[in-house]
Amino acid sequence: MAKWKSPLFSDIRNKLGENVVFSMWKGRPYMRSYVVPANPDSLKQRANRDQMAKIVAMYQANVKPDPDMSAAWDVEALPRLISGYNQFVQYGREMTIGVLDLSSTTISVPISLCAIPADRLALMVEDVAPGGYKLSTKRGEGTYTEADWAAWVPAAGDKIYVVDTKVLKGADIETTAVLYKAVNHWKKNIATGAADAMVVT
Repeated sequence: MAKWKSPLFSDIRNKLGENVVFSMWKGRPYMRSYVVPANPDSLKQRANRDQMAKIVAMYQANVKPDPDMSAAWDVEALPRLISGYNQFVQYGREMTIGVLDLSSTTISVPISLCAIPADRLALMVEDVAPGGYKLSTKRGEGTYTEADWAAWVPAAGDKIYVVDTKVLKGADIETTAVLYKAVNHWKKNIATGAADAMVVT
């Protein structure tokens, strides 16, 4: 990284032709050679982008329209000095969802490397037949099975979400199962370049 001092270039931040980029880092001006960003558009990249787009869409549909829900996420994010939106997306993105078995007779969802603290990480089911949401009794990373819910009989069409149980709106309590707590519903599929929803078949 080259350094320079010049009144003429003290606050320039741009590209000079196709050769040099001027910018700032921690208040210090610097310049570097211009490099065309690589964009191989691989299936892995497509899956990452698809998952990101769906997590953002989930926030916009289920959190942003309700001021109380937005405020609940802002409270969660406050210690990190970021917005509730950024916290929601970080929680949604920073996890690994393993190979899934979501047949109605066997449920197996491995979750690891998750940014949500272990004591508040859970899975939530949208139980389509009777309606409503049900939280797992299990907390933290690991493999979730149907035994990790107190009263759920898996059926085709049921949806599974990764949630932060302690994002609370108003009089909510940790065990309240509502969709705005959900940050992820998709596993990246690098074979297809898409993010697949976690839905019982």
